[in-house]
Amino acid sequence: MLQQRTGRIGFIFTLPAIIFFLGFILIPVFSTFFLSFTEWKGFNLANIRLSGLTNFANLFKDKVFFISLKNTFMFVIVTTAALNILGFLGASIIDSGIRATRLFKNLIFLPVLLSPIIIGIMWSRMLDAFGVINQFLFSLHVIKTPILFLGDQRVALYTVIGATIWQYTGYDMLLYYAGLQGVPEELIEAATIDGASKAAIKLKIILPVLSPVIAVTMLLNIVGGFKVFDIVYIMTAGGPNNSSHVFATYLFQSAFRFNKMGYASVIAIVIIFFSFIAAVIRLRIGREK
Repeated sequence: MLQQRTGRIGFIFTLPAIIFFLGFILIPVFSTFFLSFTEWKGFNLANIRLSGLTNFANLFKDKVFFISLKNTFMFVIVTTAALNILGFLGASIIDSGIRATRLFKNLIFLPVLLSPIIIGIMWSRMLDAFGVINQFLFSLHVIKTPILFLGDQRVALYTVIGATIWQYTGYDMLLYYAGLQGVPEELIEAATIDGASKAAIKLKIILPVLSPVIAVTMLLNIVGGFKVFDIVYIMTAGGPNNSSHVFATYLFQSAFRFNKMGYASVIAIVIIFFSFIAAVIRLRIGREK
């Protein structure tokens, strides 16, 4: 009797989580899969028409999709590498105990507290043809004409990547700093007595101990890179000439500008697929290590 009562109480406590999972994860995912086989302009459910694999076939003929595919992978690779390297270096500086580390930590972490929308607007203003960065370069006589950071197809995506790295370096730094607090001092002292250099200590002692932290930060960066939307949309909206589209911005454009809900659902499935594959690979590598 007591066991049954305990089971009921446990079910009641888990019910909100079950409802949340069904309402915000499972049902939307299944709805997305269903819509990917339809042609629907949205708003009116009566207009849904089954289209089979047409949306999937159109995806492989879509040049803009392949641009967004290339850009998304570029975004994931560059941000993941940069954030982990800069995060570890920043954490090492804080952990070294040099002066003004508290100020350094606060300054680096401050952008994490801001919304990506605010970050996007701020950098868009600063990088404008008449913004503070171009004016600064003019004052140093480095340039004679404004650099179109967000208006040049060659640099627009990398500009957004730079703003993203600037915002989230502090987050990775905090994770690495927390990991460094768990490195046994005895190991470092023993290695120092044995004559190991600082570089050798970092490579052969600290980094192996930090492998769980590295796995977590890389997983967060990879998944975050695959679903990035807000800062890209605010700064470039996928332009100029579709050159900076990523999966999420192209999905948004397809769904809400061109009213192609079925086609947008196919792009959403691609995002889910790559995020899942990346997570599985990274976790498997981390488990093997």
